[in-house]
Formats: sequence, C-alpha cells, structure tokens
Amino acid sequence: MPLDTNLNPYGAWGGGSSRRNPRSSQASGSRGAPPPSLYGVLPYVYPNPNQVPVEGGAYSNTTRSSSHPATTDLVTFYLTSPTPSHAHANSRSAGVNVLNCTVLDARSSRVQYTISTDNSLAGYTVYKSVLDGRSVGLIEWGRGNLKTSVEVRGAVQKQETKAWLRVSRDQTYRTMTVRGFQYTWSPDNQYINLCSPGPTPTFLGRISRGDETVVIELTPDAIQLNLQDASIVAAVLLLCGQNID
Repeated sequence: MPLDTNLNPYGAWGGGSSRRNPRSSQASGSRGAPPPSLYGVLPYVYPNPNQVPVEGGAYSNTTRSSSHPATTDLVTFYLTSPTPSHAHANSRSAGVNVLNCTVLDARSSRVQYTISTDNSLAGYTVYKSVLDGRSVGLIEWGRGNLKTSVEVRGAVQKQETKAWLRVSRDQTYRTMTVRGFQYTWSPDNQYINLCSPGPTPTFLGRISRGDETVVIELTPDAIQLNLQDASIVAAVLLLCGQNID
C-alpha cells in the first residue's frame, strides 16, 4: 500500500507539562495552539520562532526568549531534498520530504547518507551510507495487520516503532532506547529535544524544521555515544507525518 507522504507533520503533542525537558521555557499546551494532531507524534512548531500565539490563535511579534544551549559545539546535519523545492509544491507538508532526502554533514559540507522510500517495494524506507553503500537503517511501513517496524545497524534491533519511540503515559515526551540505554524526545517550542532521562536530564541534541531543510544538532556527548544514526532515523519517523503508533 503506497505511503501518503503529504500528511501535515505539524500538530500539538499532548497538552501536559514539559517537565522532562531541562531546556524548556514553556509547557507545550499553551493557549492559542492548535488541537492535537492526528497521531500525537509531534509538538506544535510555530510558523516563526520569533512569534508567539495570543488570544484567538493569532500571532504576535513578541520575541521569545531562548532557552536553548549555545550552538557553537553542536554537530549539525541537514536533511535536504534531492530535487528542487518546487517538486513538493502540491504537498501539504511544505519543504523537504524526509522520506526521500539526503543527509548533509555541515562539518564537511558533503552528503553522507541518503534516505529513500520505494513504494513499489511494499513500503520500505532505507537509510544508506554514501561512502560504502551499506544500509544503516530500515523502516518497514505497516500494512494490513503488520505494524510499522524499525532497525538501525548496531544500535537498534528490529522492533515496532511504537515500542522504540514509546509515548509517555502523560503524552508529553517519547522514549528511545539505543544499545540498551534510554533517552527521551520532548517538545520545546520549535524544537524536539533529545535528553538523557532522570530527574536531572542532560541535553544531547535537538531537531528543528526550516523551509527547505530539517536540522539535526547533536552534542559531542551524543556523537561519542554513537547516537547519530538512531537520531537521524528518529527524526524521519517523528517528522514524516505517518502513523508510527
């Protein structure tokens, strides 16, 4: 069954507190935000990070104070479209199609990986290294009674996406297990932050979406923990607009 890659990936992610997010400056359930998305996968991303919602769902030009870490030491990857942006002009999810894109390493300004989805092959999305051509990650999209599954070479054994990116009981964050260690993804304004769990979480990275790219930023600690591949695959799942639960 072909995938619908035109679903709007933006929406509210629950309405509870963002207490699990050590960098959060505002709870995700603010007034004026839209109702929860169909799948409850994503936080709401404001159209402009310098605008905040006011009564009636309108936007003011009040500048939001930043609660994010200094970006000088973050390792950055860009998910970009391999085709011109006008190719997605009819898509309701404007910008890069994360199911068919390239992954650019900002340090070298070179494409390091490709992400491709072939609907004719029963709906597989393959995350592949450009350097040696090997498959690093695989998403097998659910069909019939089968649920969507994911695996990342050397990091995540094949399992259902709803188990790997499990929604918390209060629906304010998702957990992710990599090599037996658990991490959390939680919304923070225009970002989805990656942190270690526990009462004093450590910030490890974040995902954001621009007009033409998806930006994945990871701390040196996250790179040392080999979270790069799992984080990129997680970004695809969180931003693709498909039902991963």
